Amino acid sequence: MNDRPDRIMVACVFMVFALSALTCPVRARTATDGRLGALRILGDQYPRAFFFRQSEGMAAQRNMPYERWQRTFERLMGIEGKALDEEVVGRSAKNIEYFTRFKRRHGDGLVLLHFNGNARDPRWESGRFFAGHWLYYNGAKIAGDVPAEEGETDIRVADARLFRVGMGRYRDKNEDIGLCALDSEGKPDWSRSEQVQLVSVDAKRKVLRVRRGCYGTRPRAFAAGRSYAAAHMSEGPWGSNNHLLWFYNYATCCPRDKKGHTCVDALVEHLSDLFGPAGALAAFDGLEFDVLHHECAGGGRARGADCDADGRIDRGRRDDLNLYGIGVVEFCRELRRRLGDDRLILADGMGLRNQRAFGILNGIESEGWPHLSDSEIRDWSGGLNRHFFWDQNARPPVFNYINHKYRAPGELPGRPKRAAVPFSTNRLVFAVAALTNAAVCYSDPPPAGSDGMLGVWDELRMGSENRLGWLGKPLGPARRLATDGPKLFELGAPAITADVTERFSGAGVRFEVERDALKVEGAPGSELRFHLRGLPCEGPDLVVLVTARAAPMRGYRREVSRLMYVGLAAEGKRAERPPRFMAWVNQRDFTSAFYFSAMDAKQTDLEFVVEGSEPVWIRRVEAYAGPDVMCREFERGVVLANPAPRFHTFDMARLFPRGRFRRLRGAAEQDARTNDGSVVGNTIRLGPRDGLFLVRDD
Repeated sequence: MNDRPDRIMVACVFMVFALSALTCPVRARTATDGRLGALRILGDQYPRAFFFRQSEGMAAQRNMPYERWQRTFERLMGIEGKALDEEVVGRSAKNIEYFTRFKRRHGDGLVLLHFNGNARDPRWESGRFFAGHWLYYNGAKIAGDVPAEEGETDIRVADARLFRVGMGRYRDKNEDIGLCALDSEGKPDWSRSEQVQLVSVDAKRKVLRVRRGCYGTRPRAFAAGRSYAAAHMSEGPWGSNNHLLWFYNYATCCPRDKKGHTCVDALVEHLSDLFGPAGALAAFDGLEFDVLHHECAGGGRARGADCDADGRIDRGRRDDLNLYGIGVVEFCRELRRRLGDDRLILADGMGLRNQRAFGILNGIESEGWPHLSDSEIRDWSGGLNRHFFWDQNARPPVFNYINHKYRAPGELPGRPKRAAVPFSTNRLVFAVAALTNAAVCYSDPPPAGSDGMLGVWDELRMGSENRLGWLGKPLGPARRLATDGPKLFELGAPAITADVTERFSGAGVRFEVERDALKVEGAPGSELRFHLRGLPCEGPDLVVLVTARAAPMRGYRREVSRLMYVGLAAEGKRAERPPRFMAWVNQRDFTSAFYFSAMDAKQTDLEFVVEGSEPVWIRRVEAYAGPDVMCREFERGVVLANPAPRFHTFDMARLFPRGRFRRLRGAAEQDARTNDGSVVGNTIRLGPRDGLFLVRDD
């Protein structure tokens, strides 16, 4: 029988599917198979919620039996915490065992490692690292011969002001110092080095007293004028019983060891071993990097990071390139290659200095939303733009989460002080997670219930009915209700014509219409700063939507997205800076939103500030009169959010014509007055900066 026609048909069908995949890509937001496919928190049932580092702290308690610990933490969709000693001494003693047992018993539960991405305790497995793999401040030449002796030694240096005592989080630590020989060009040679602890500084005599041969090194002799001392860049300690943490040198100019390996190579190798089949973390689903920065931290005028180890401050930059940030992205890329796609890799993403490994990481943690110190939620727009952008630009399966917490004013090191926020703020943050496809964990729990266990917020488990994932599947994306109201302004295809450029202005910036967008470009080495003039306003609320894309900055890979700020232009010598909010832009069109809630003029000018001078294309600008209230409908409920500083009435009959809803039945220890189980009518009046979760009651 001739099967050639069948083979031709199969080939044609395959080509059709292949072409459709190229022209209509579908980004899977949830895992479908493998290790991650089993995780409930990556499914389509909302709210997504898990326990944060309380799991770590309780597991580490000396008399905490496993069964009691498990009963506490099996009530949500998983756990995250430290299980290694890179930051907190003693975390590996019980935590690896408890977390691994938890995973084996709850295969659909998330088990995520919390790992400091900036630095580590040098006493913890630092033997894998070469002395030049750490970040040092610019140092000083050693001015007198140093003998190879045990104990303490006085070392005379050219400038003792570059070294600190009484520093760290508690102001009770002295810096660690690296000593090394200088090479034939007078540059630090970290292959001939020793690590020491600073005991005291005599700035007048230019003498450092140090404790010799520390952190696995042995005392060695150093010649006057041909040797060098530099203080480690460090952070912490994060706990009074812990140690200063040494910063990794992620910069692409990092010194290499005798095998040609950089710090990135050493750290990737270590983490790969830990997560490997025979590794201590083989059962874990992945890790989240705390404080993984895009830029070098610390320093001032007199001293700063010396990433290329030439004895001079460079702060990880060369020829206007951020070699440190580029190195962080390359670290994430190599770790992804080694761990594969069946492990979650996340990092902090709430701050402007956080990593920019878009498309490589599965998502971000927002430690506090929008920020740790923003319990009034002033940065509503920036917080949403960050989460929506990561939701569209993270590596599948996409997993972003909000760690609900705020830093209290006046909080002292080692004395955590919980910020006093109303229940309305909690609800609004939980609503944001549901609106942006994010999960929720929390460092600030509600009061314990009658069972005495760690509290769980009502909105995350349907109150007293205690059902995880109770909202079910989303029936659509989040809705911005301001767009239902009057449109004050629109600029976009097909209205992108040459005369559009007349509405924009900016020194040193060129504007031209290019197909369906306004192209904005600046002089090399500058930023793009330009204005859109004469935007009409009505009333106190204004929502502006901007759809834009941008070319990569010169010298950076495509993953490194660019910062864009949009705000109200300053008028004259205005004392108070007008509000502005951030967004990310990359090569794909993305619509960001900017909400201004105190407009008092009939029109305003918008100011755009974009990182880098490479082209940006503005496809659409829309403006609406109204607050940036939002809602989202799910199979078994709805979520409402009002970020405005005033009440807002939701027209439930218009928004959800086929649904009837009731409030949660909340716990007595929480907001039982709001979550009273009552049926809601055709309208709901929601207070300022408040959110609300409702149960479908059809």
